[in-house]
Amino acid sequence: MERLSYILDTNVVADYINQIEVTTSRTKQAIRGGHILYLCQPVHYEIMRGLFKVNAARKLKAFEEQFAPQLLALTLTDTDWLQAARFWADMRNLGRQFADADLLVAALAKRLDSIVVTADDDFDALPIRRENWRITP
Repeated sequence: MERLSYILDTNVVADYINQIEVTTSRTKQAIRGGHILYLCQPVHYEIMRGLFKVNAARKLKAFEEQFAPQLLALTLTDTDWLQAARFWADMRNLGRQFADADLLVAALAKRLDSIVVTADDDFDALPIRRENWRITP
C-alpha cells in the first residue's frame, strides 16, 4: 500500500478533539495504516487560540498529550510564505478571498505533494489535493 502524507486542517483537528466519530475514525485509520499526518504551524496556532479562548483545559491537555504526539510537526519555510503570497494574488485576481492560514496550509501541501484533509471546499480552487474525512468513503 502506498504511504500517503496528509496535512490536517483546523476543522479536522477540532473534530478529533471533539470526538466526531467519522473524522476520528478516519484519522485513526490513517495513523494505523502508516500514513504521515502533519500538524502544521498555522493549524496548531488556530487550535491553541480556540482552546485558550474558551479555557478548555481538559481538551487542551488531551490535544497536547494524546493527539498532537501522533502527528509530525511541520514548520513553514520562506518558500512556503512566498507560495502562499502567490496563491493569495492568484485567488484575489479571480475574485476569491482566502484566510492566510488556509493559504499557508495549501503552500505546505504543494511543497510536500501532500493531501490537505479538510471539510472546507474552498481549497478546491487551489492546485492541491484535498480529502474530506467527514464523509464516509
